[in-house]
Amino acid sequence: MRLYRGLARVFPRSFSAKLMTVVFVGVHVPLLVLLLWMAFSGQYQEQTMWAVLGVVLGATLVGTGMAMMALYRLMAPLRQAAEALEAYYDEQRLPHLPDLGHDEIGRLLRGINRSLHGVDAGLRDLRRSVLLDPLTQALNRRGCEQALADSASLAQSRRQPLTLFVVDLDNLKPINDAHGHLAGDQVLVRLVVSARQWLQPSDWIGRWGGDEFLLAVHARHDVACARMRSWLDRLAEPAGGAEMPLKASAGGSGYRPGEDLRELYRRADAAMYRAKSAGGAQLLCEGD
Repeated sequence: MRLYRGLARVFPRSFSAKLMTVVFVGVHVPLLVLLLWMAFSGQYQEQTMWAVLGVVLGATLVGTGMAMMALYRLMAPLRQAAEALEAYYDEQRLPHLPDLGHDEIGRLLRGINRSLHGVDAGLRDLRRSVLLDPLTQALNRRGCEQALADSASLAQSRRQPLTLFVVDLDNLKPINDAHGHLAGDQVLVRLVVSARQWLQPSDWIGRWGGDEFLLAVHARHDVACARMRSWLDRLAEPAGGAEMPLKASAGGSGYRPGEDLRELYRRADAAMYRAKSAGGAQLLCEGD
């Protein structure tokens, strides 16, 4: 490490320069010894000595140049590995480093590949656990806040209409009282599964808390409200088997570009409470 630290003072940003310096010095030490021997031995005439010196010096410089070029090319995998690490740190872009065999460089590249892919998989699992509700696998409150900000950005940048719905189950407590909390949990899961059957890829559903859910639909306000009413009607229909009808009150509000997202939620939530006060099991949208 002393040699490395010493060369680092001279070449702080280039490992190639450090390596080539060592090669240059190592190659030229024999030449220096030859020069000293020729200078003090007295066995060569001056003309012969300079001819030998020129040949040896030329051959040494050519060989040094070729060796440095070869070393620079041999270090390409190391440069690629460094770039891959920086790319993942800056952009979370996973590397696809080549498999170069079983020497030290090959093992290093495979290790970087495995490590970064493992770290990335762990981070994805961590993000999912942080943003998802563990029971329903819908977005949790934090996930809803992040998704709503993303939806608003999408609505503004691509001019895609956005409607936010607040949904509150009317009959979850009677289900819990009559059939137990496990049945109530199953009802919440069924609601999320059912919603995902008609939501589009850019839409989402999240559990805001308890039996209150948020749904974001990227469609014209009237179209989004029509889809929502159709879904609530299907949930409330008597189902065969052990599935119980679900009654829910919901309110919808269209996003106004540039408005505070808390105001968007407040309007949808107020509409939901108006629906619940009017008897529940219905959807009220702005304009109703």
